[in-house]
Amino acid sequence: MKGTRAMKLGSRIIALALGLSLPSCTFIIDRSAEQCSTDSDCSSFPGTVCSAEKVCSEPACSTHQQCVEQLGPYHACKVADGVCIDMRSPECTVVEGDYAKEDAILFGVVVPTEGEAAEKGRLITNAVRLALREIGQTANGLPPAPGKSARRPLAFVGCNDDSDADTAVTAAKHLVSLGVPAIVGAAFSGITIKMATEATIPGGTLVISPSSTSVAITDLADDGLVWRTAPSDIYQAEALTLYAQTIQDSVRQQLSMQAGDKLRFAIVHKGDAYGSGLGRAVEIALQLNDAPALAVSNNGFYQRFDYGDPDNAAQNPPKYAAAIQAMLDMEPHIIFAFGTRESVLDVMAPIEAGWQSVSYRPRYVLSDGGVIPQLWSSVVKDDAQLRRRITGTIPGTTNPRFNVFRGAYNTQFQDGTSPDVFGAAGAYDAAYLLAYSTVASGAAQPTGHELASGLAKMVPPGQLVNAGVDSLSTTFSLLGRGESIDFNGASGPLDFNVETGEAPSDIQIWCMPANANGVAQSNVFSGMYLSATSGSLTGTIGAVCD
Repeated sequence: MKGTRAMKLGSRIIALALGLSLPSCTFIIDRSAEQCSTDSDCSSFPGTVCSAEKVCSEPACSTHQQCVEQLGPYHACKVADGVCIDMRSPECTVVEGDYAKEDAILFGVVVPTEGEAAEKGRLITNAVRLALREIGQTANGLPPAPGKSARRPLAFVGCNDDSDADTAVTAAKHLVSLGVPAIVGAAFSGITIKMATEATIPGGTLVISPSSTSVAITDLADDGLVWRTAPSDIYQAEALTLYAQTIQDSVRQQLSMQAGDKLRFAIVHKGDAYGSGLGRAVEIALQLNDAPALAVSNNGFYQRFDYGDPDNAAQNPPKYAAAIQAMLDMEPHIIFAFGTRESVLDVMAPIEAGWQSVSYRPRYVLSDGGVIPQLWSSVVKDDAQLRRRITGTIPGTTNPRFNVFRGAYNTQFQDGTSPDVFGAAGAYDAAYLLAYSTVASGAAQPTGHELASGLAKMVPPGQLVNAGVDSLSTTFSLLGRGESIDFNGASGPLDFNVETGEAPSDIQIWCMPANANGVAQSNVFSGMYLSATSGSLTGTIGAVCD
């Protein structure tokens, strides 16, 4: 179990917050002499203006609007010091919402919005944007803080981590300095762990990741401040283990293998928390040739290969060539690949290109991190045989709330991103959960710990509340009275374990359909999935996968 959660959330870290304060002024230049006559004279000192005393100083403030008037858009008043601060940084360039209102609630988003993973980051940001817009347009923001009359608008600062853990830490530290009580992100497990341990946990800021699935997050010493709408890879590992038997049976039938004939099976994985954790979890439970995969009888027929971590090359340098050669030498019938883009482009694709055996070619099963546009657009293209040999697993649901979310997303955004990509629905849910937790906290400007306490009120028992605008007023009223709700998200029922900050989820088996011209298209649910309720594979692979 993680450190402290529902019963221990009383201890708080006092976070810097945006709000009212007594005026003060921080002078950064000797004020014994006249140093300026206009603000332009202070251009060498960013963030300063020419004061009444004719010195360059950070402008004193008591309201956000004063900072906007003195320094322009995207500035706010820092309550602890009475100084104006720039809400932006080199990593954090997006500011949306009515942030200048004194009762505004400000959140952060840290995801990749540039580079090869930019689509995932953009769709996560879009999903947060959609949720906050819906709350603003339907309910005019959150109910007033206790003792006040003005409704509270929601705003966010969006940051690009460029799929780099150090960049994510820098962005998160900036958000912590702004007093942001919660961050949606990061998109990937290793980045989430480093961002949390080096920036947000020390800063008392809550993190909700919509797509980080590593089992390492479950037991993170997080002081109750790391949650996720994505399920732990415990569930994906279970789905992969069960699906492995289905694949083995299919290969045996296709190759007309006899009872005593042995299959060769390999797992290749990224050397980070996500890939290594998933690889080990599957290996432990995997059955192969009527025995555990690690049994002596499977020596030479089973192999797990760590191909390194391109995101941490100093400690675990990539070993793509060695992984590829190991697979070509072994000639597995089945290859499970657990990683991110490199698992497809730098490992799977070269294995396929270098394959020598003419009697069979391998079946590939990818985890959710391998679902990238290049898979169907650059690797598979119109190769029908390869397309049918690639399937995978991904958390997901077919519940009606997801369909409502998909429709709203596609109406709002036509930028080439898809709400069907893993992480989009989870980010939408995360934004609603943060809004509801703000109300549940009863605080005018909640801290990260107060939001975590609020999240503990989002689980049964309580009135069922669906993500979206249908019951905003009712939900605000329930939470304002101190009652709990049962939140049903677009990503599925989010029945959180408040000790770990995570919820179970169905795991879908996906495949790639082809268009009328035989060209591979984006992955779709196959019709087979692991039921989180029953713990068994349900359904069958549908004709869409042919």
